[in-house]
Amino acid sequence: MKLRCLLDGLILPAFLRPAWPALVALDGDESFALEALEAVYYEVVTATRDEWLALERAPYRFLRRAADFRWA
Repeated sequence: MKLRCLLDGLILPAFLRPAWPALVALDGDESFALEALEAVYYEVVTATRDEWLALERAPYRFLRRAADFRWA
């Protein structure tokens, strides 16, 4: 999965994990977990169907698909 930061346009790889917060983004050698409210500053650029379904079940309702979204 890839996310785009709406503030600076940076595209980050991301993945879901079973622990909370479930969504983790990678920024170079560092990673950070996104809280549900922080998701308002990101959009999904690519994701598999399973990843998208998992995001819909998780409390990331502010996370939206990008206009240029593509299925992975």
